Amino acid sequence: MNYMDEHILSLKNKLNYDVASNNVNTSLSQTVISEQDHSVSEKNLALRLGDELIPLELRVILDGEIEVSVPKSFSLMPLEQAKFKYPSEHRPEVIYTSEDGTVNITFNRTESTLANEELPEFVEQMADVLRSVQPIRNWLGTQVIVNHSGLSIGLIRFIAAGVDKNLYNEILLFTHAGQVMMGTFNCMESDMEAWLPVAENTVHSLHAVSLPLQSSLEKGADSL
Repeated sequence: MNYMDEHILSLKNKLNYDVASNNVNTSLSQTVISEQDHSVSEKNLALRLGDELIPLELRVILDGEIEVSVPKSFSLMPLEQAKFKYPSEHRPEVIYTSEDGTVNITFNRTESTLANEELPEFVEQMADVLRSVQPIRNWLGTQVIVNHSGLSIGLIRFIAAGVDKNLYNEILLFTHAGQVMMGTFNCMESDMEAWLPVAENTVHSLHAVSLPLQSSLEKGADSL
């Protein structure tokens, strides 16, 4: 696939930038719990902060094309804060952040197109790029999974050196309508075990938003 290298080059700066920009995080200590059922319809997953349970909720992102479950306490990062944290045109389109800004979940559309069966090779090539440009402290590997909604997602996990502490990073790569989508999850390495269930929930809750039946019928009528 001669065009695969072009996809890698087009994403290299964006991927490197998204990860590097997260190095301004500070540490946080907390515990996460989750229910056994990780299905998309399940809404009673909860984040435990001491004695307080904070639920997760579904959010519609990327112009209504994708839905994902994130902690209800997470909010979209204000534009001014996003410009400071990601001072480049390559900043993610969607940035959900914890109340203290130490944990971030981001999503981006890219200009690259990819067939679903090419995803495993694409993930490995992106992993090679990351290893060449990031200050990797601990490489945790790659994986391609099919989540509970049937979406194939490539995962790249590693710990990178931050400004003052190491950061756990999880890169998500998947396709929607043939277009490559990219997500990131990051937190301090010291909080990694606590936050991993939330990262897992993010991965397994991702799914394309179905068009309402009425909308589909209207489009069909218009074409008659």
